[in-house]
Amino acid sequence: MTQHWIRQIEEVRSHLLSMGTSAEAQVSEATRALQDLDQTRALEVISADDDLDAMDVALEEECLHSIALFQPVASDLRLIVAAMSVGHELERIGDLAVNIAAGVVRLRDAGKQAGQIVLPACLQQANQMAMEMLRQSLDAFIMQDTAHCRQLIQQDRELDQLHRAIFQWLKEGIQNNPSDLDWMIEITSISKHIERIADHVTNIAEIVIYWVEGEIVRHRQVISPDEESSS
Repeated sequence: MTQHWIRQIEEVRSHLLSMGTSAEAQVSEATRALQDLDQTRALEVISADDDLDAMDVALEEECLHSIALFQPVASDLRLIVAAMSVGHELERIGDLAVNIAAGVVRLRDAGKQAGQIVLPACLQQANQMAMEMLRQSLDAFIMQDTAHCRQLIQQDRELDQLHRAIFQWLKEGIQNNPSDLDWMIEITSISKHIERIADHVTNIAEIVIYWVEGEIVRHRQVISPDEESSS
């Protein structure tokens, strides 16, 4: 492996990690805006989306340049393909953060203030889990930790259950306070965006497994190391 190729790989990794940091910040700011019904913060998340889009385009161009210039094979090629794919997933996560922020803006436009809306516990738990999963997926990419990636894929099932729980919350809320229907539907939509963030984190975990092990696990049932050892 030449020094030029090593530098190129480091540039791609650095670019990807910067993008990951930005995506994580977008999600964090969007969820803080949701907690406080902070319209100003929500609008900042929306306006920052163009930066993440530009980073995604730049990363893809860098990856395509690497392939054309160095013609990598085997694990080196998988690394470049993985980096480009992870970049696309991070861009979509940024879009979902924007969707959450847009929901906050709609709630404020409807006259809702902080304290008027009590977020359901299942939503807050799902939000915390999605944030932690995103952080751990980026760590797994850095460490090439496929065992951790398999654990993240399993965790996505738990988050799906939390998202399903919000429909029971919605049903009970409509029965008890039908006048709250509009904002409760908005919260349910936000829950779906959070659930989709976790789906994209799962995709990142699957991409890391492909890069490190050369195995495509997409559309397969992935068994975590803990489950495998207990079977």
